[in-house]
Amino acid sequence: MKEIVQFLLSLIVIVPYVLTVALFVMVKLSGRSSVKSFRIAADVTVPFLLLSVIVLLRMILEIHAGITIIAGVLIIGIGFAVAERIRSKEFRVQNMLRNLWRMLFLILSLLYIVLLLSGVAKTVAEFLKV
Repeated sequence: MKEIVQFLLSLIVIVPYVLTVALFVMVKLSGRSSVKSFRIAADVTVPFLLLSVIVLLRMILEIHAGITIIAGVLIIGIGFAVAERIRSKEFRVQNMLRNLWRMLFLILSLLYIVLLLSGVAKTVAEFLKV
């Protein structure tokens, strides 16, 4: 049973960028431009990145930070809403959400890469200790 749980958690951690590449290729083959294809792939990847970052934090640092990350996303969203309201006379929710979603992709990607590298370093350090 433990092996199954570890396999599922490993799959969740690996899925975001495999999904991004697969979606990029599929959308690109449908005839869209590379930029549009990447935007679509990135937009679909964000929820998986969010889940992966939460799982990596729990696995590597043993921190249960799901609620904290969701609160951070909400705070960033409020910041984007205020910026959109200041920038334009007419508040456009769709533009604000699109910008927020793409910023989340960048932030979560950075967190994902940092956590993945720190997890590898931690595993190597533990292996060398033995």
